[in-house]
Amino acid sequence: MSLFREIGKLLLVKPHILDEEELSLYRDLSFRNFIFFREHFDEDFVSYREKLCSHLKREGILAVDQEGGKVCRIPMEIESPLDIAEKSQKKGEALFVSWAEKIAKTLKEFDLNLNLAPVVDLADESAEEYLRGRSFGKNPSVVIKFAGIFIDIHNNINIKTTLKHFPGLGEVKTDPHYHLPIKERITSTDLKPFQGLASKVFFIMTTHLLVPSWDRLPVTFSQRAIEVLRKDLNYYGVIVTDDLSMGALSTYPLQERILRSIASGHNLLIYCGSPTNLTEALMDIKTEIEKSYIIRTKVMESLTILEKCSIL
Repeated sequence: MSLFREIGKLLLVKPHILDEEELSLYRDLSFRNFIFFREHFDEDFVSYREKLCSHLKREGILAVDQEGGKVCRIPMEIESPLDIAEKSQKKGEALFVSWAEKIAKTLKEFDLNLNLAPVVDLADESAEEYLRGRSFGKNPSVVIKFAGIFIDIHNNINIKTTLKHFPGLGEVKTDPHYHLPIKERITSTDLKPFQGLASKVFFIMTTHLLVPSWDRLPVTFSQRAIEVLRKDLNYYGVIVTDDLSMGALSTYPLQERILRSIASGHNLLIYCGSPTNLTEALMDIKTEIEKSYIIRTKVMESLTILEKCSIL
C-alpha cells in the first residue's frame, strides 16, 4: 500500500471553491475529513456539501467550530459558554441543557458529525479577547461539570465532540492565531479538565503553545506533550492539531509543520489554508512519507486510531 495515497485520511481540511484541481487532490489522496466555516453557510450549504461529498471515495469527519457565543460557524444567536455557565449556576442546569441541545441539534440539521468544542481552558471574563467567553470559567470543577453535560448531549444524538485547547491557554496573553505563545509551566490545575473528561471524548485538540519546561518545540510538534496525554492522562482517542496555517507556526515551512506534527504523535492535522499550497507541500514530502520509518510508523498508528475512534 502506498502510504502517500492514504495521507489525506490524516488531514481535516477547509474546502474552498471545489474546482477540478481541488477535487482531484481530495480524490487522489483519499481525503475524507472536512471543516466548515461561516462562508460555507452563507451560501447553499446543502448543495455545496453534496458536491464535495459526491467526489469523495468515502465521507469521514464533517466538522465545525460551534462553541456558542462569538464562535459559531453556523449562524445562530446564542449565549457564550461563560455566560450560560454563570446563569445556570444561579438558575439551574435546565438552562444549560437547553443551550447545549440547541447547538447539537443545529449540527444535526446540517448532517455534520463533529463539533470542535467544548473549550476547557480555564478562562473567564478577564481572559484575553481571543479566549474571552469561550470557556465555562476558571474553576476546573465547574468547567468539567458543564463540559461533561455538553459532551453527553451531543453524544445522545450521535455527534462527537472535541476537548480543546490542550494543555490549556488559561492566563496566556498571546493569541496563537498570530504569534506563538509561551507558557513556562503547565500546572496540575491546567490539566484537570482534560484529565476529568478524557474518557468521555474521542477527540482532543492541542494548541500552538511553547512550554519550555516540556520541550523546545511547540506542543504541536512535541512528543512530550503527546506522552502527557497518552501516559499521564490515559487518553486513547484521536489527538488533533489546531490549524497548521495559523500564525503561531509561521516560522516553520508547511512541509515541516506536517512532518513534525505526524512524528510527534498527532493523529489528525487541521489545515485551513490554500489547497494549492497543501498540494505542493505534500508533493515535496512524498518521499519522506514513503521512506521514513518513523513517519510510516506514525501514519499507520494514526490510521488505526482514526478507524477505531472516528465517525465511520
